[in-house]
Amino acid sequence: MNKKFSQSEDMNKILSEFIELVKKDSEMPELSTSAQKELWIRIGKENKSNKRLLVKLLVWSGSIAASICFLLITHHYVFSPAQPEIVNYATVMQRFESMPETSGDVQLVLSNNRKITIEGEEAQLDYREEGWVDINQCEKMEVKKEVEDEKTVFNQLIVPVGKRSSLTFNDGTHVWINSGSKLVYPVNFTEQKREIFVDGEIYLEVRSDAERPFIVHTGVLDIKVLGTQFNVSAYADQSELKVVLVSGKVEIQQHNASMEILQPNQLFSYNELRHDFVVSTVDVSDYIAWKDGYYPFHQQDLGTVLAKLSNYYDVQFKWDMQIKELICSGKLDLKENLQEVFNTLEKTAPIKINKISEREYTVVLKH
Repeated sequence: MNKKFSQSEDMNKILSEFIELVKKDSEMPELSTSAQKELWIRIGKENKSNKRLLVKLLVWSGSIAASICFLLITHHYVFSPAQPEIVNYATVMQRFESMPETSGDVQLVLSNNRKITIEGEEAQLDYREEGWVDINQCEKMEVKKEVEDEKTVFNQLIVPVGKRSSLTFNDGTHVWINSGSKLVYPVNFTEQKREIFVDGEIYLEVRSDAERPFIVHTGVLDIKVLGTQFNVSAYADQSELKVVLVSGKVEIQQHNASMEILQPNQLFSYNELRHDFVVSTVDVSDYIAWKDGYYPFHQQDLGTVLAKLSNYYDVQFKWDMQIKELICSGKLDLKENLQEVFNTLEKTAPIKINKISEREYTVVLKH
């Protein structure tokens, strides 16, 4: 009896050593060759007369080792923090860019490529926490996730030339989208950050959230904010990108490296061809009035005014140097059609605008 009791104690001791070895080498639970030999010798000495006990011990030991490994693996998956999904907005944007535009109206493109046409000069979208979007305060549509997994679902807003739109995200951030612009955004922002991608011009009033910075991606630079009001003009077919800060603070980044931190009333102008930028102090109202439906110009040369109209209405102007250097002041109502805008401009400056083709015009001095 005493001997059996002694053998049992030794067995427990051997088993304990075995488990400790497994614990210490959990990344590679197999025992070293010397450790295996030592264990087998000690088990063999104690169990020469009882093979069934040896088999039982090995099965028991193997089961415990497997259980320990299972627990370690389970612990890794349960307690390791979830990795945030990395969103490549350029890739998302390319997918949408391949879709032909078939309407002169504002279009909302859902993640399943379904297009919702929104008629009128302006479109207003308001996203709700519960997964719905109100369109022009009269139509309610479900846009919550169309898949069962946790992948980010994107929508795109396409604003054609001569139109404008506005959108409110479910975090309270409000964005205005200018003529000829595209905006790609997730239906729901992640818990780590809020990101959108723009091709064109937008004005934002970002809801402050210290835990989730707001990032605006363009084809060239990124703008990172916590809570502020600013304007971004970043059309893919233009070499100059502009950021105007109204309030708060924004950081201009390129390849995740900081380029400049703007203060209110500052304009950041980046030239993609020369790869340089300039920061200047401006009257921000000249850069953000478009969101309210008009374009003011104070002592500006006519060439700059015509360039703005060219972008907004997607038309081309031809003029000589005399026209370009004319200085004028006034206000154009962007809610009017193009001919009405021309009439206003002809009353403001000593010019005459003549139509060459559907999208081409010449500007000459009045005699």
